Amino acid sequence: MKISLFGAPSFLINGRSLSDTPSSKVEALFAYLVCNPYPHLRDALASLLFTAHSRNQANNNLRVLLSRLRRVCDDSVLITRQTVRLNPAYQVWLDTAVFQQTITHQPESALKLYQGDFMETLQVQDAKGFVEWAALEREQHRLLALETLLQLVHKHEEMGDLNRAIDFAEQLLRIEPCHEGWHRWLIALHLRAGQPAEAQAQLDACREIISQTFNRNLSASTLALLKK
Repeated sequence: MKISLFGAPSFLINGRSLSDTPSSKVEALFAYLVCNPYPHLRDALASLLFTAHSRNQANNNLRVLLSRLRRVCDDSVLITRQTVRLNPAYQVWLDTAVFQQTITHQPESALKLYQGDFMETLQVQDAKGFVEWAALEREQHRLLALETLLQLVHKHEEMGDLNRAIDFAEQLLRIEPCHEGWHRWLIALHLRAGQPAEAQAQLDACREIISQTFNRNLSASTLALLKK
């Protein structure tokens, strides 16, 4: 079983894709079960995924959802009258789990897995509990990626490996494009590396992003970089 939750979610189960059952809530439910591989009460899952419904209606909706999930997942999900869980007999490759396991000792390899925020393209309606859980997961993974990238930029800058520092600074800004200070850092790295054209292009990109996002001009300290 191969599951990728960074960026656009991808689920490969027994050689079949979960997209064979096109339902955002089926994907949401399976993602939740994979990330939390222990038994869950059906009532709790119903509340997680069907916030605005009565208890009976939410449980009925969950029953339909589980029927759809079972058609694709076979026995990879164990369903009883009271509980639902991922089958512990299955081997699961989960990008977010590998990311967390390797980020400390193999940060550069781990960051290659970060292809976007946690489940950033999945949209589910009437599922407040799931949305709140996903938002928390998203923020935790994002902060870990940003913290690691900051360390790598500093490390390679101090080593004098400016091209690698630039690569990681660019990745930093792909995750958080509105941080003027990090744009300023990247511009300075380009200048130190003898790349004035790239520095100017980065300044122009920064100006556009800051203008569109905050409706203001760049700070004097950013503009001063190319006036030296």
